[in-house]
Amino acid sequence: MSSAAMSALGTIDPSHFRTVMRHLPTGVAAICSTDPATDKPCGLIVGTFASLSLEPALVTFSVARTSSSWPKVARNGRFSVSLLADGQQNVCQALSRKDEDKFRHLDWEWSAHGTPHLRGALGWIDCSIMQELDGGDHTLIIATVQGMAAAEAGDPLVFHGGRLGSFRETSAA
Repeated sequence: MSSAAMSALGTIDPSHFRTVMRHLPTGVAAICSTDPATDKPCGLIVGTFASLSLEPALVTFSVARTSSSWPKVARNGRFSVSLLADGQQNVCQALSRKDEDKFRHLDWEWSAHGTPHLRGALGWIDCSIMQELDGGDHTLIIATVQGMAAAEAGDPLVFHGGRLGSFRETSAA
């Protein structure tokens, strides 16, 4: 390991941290809700979404403290997670913008939970915020699962090395 990769505890260079973490592929999830102030859909993209607990059913993800979309979702308290499929790069790009009407060109529907589900996703998870924790320059969200559904088949949208793409299976497990 090069000396550039080694550093004293607590002195990790953020750009080096980002460079190393680019080697870890992540799934892409859309966090969608409605802004209580306008009753319009709002949302953001995360690459940190994961299951946390089976009993009770909990999920987690992190959001940058600088996010302008998360406070809208948080005020509602409820949101849906759409697990994006390969081919939904346009959804990722739309929800990553600072635009006030991110859903204008997206194909979506209201869930029974009262939050937007993005059509074409691999799965949908309806959640309620349980806890927000300090995570440095991010906020760690823990949420309870209220309901969920999955598509019959499909491949996930994956973020790796600064690019969006698809999962390519090389061998059976």
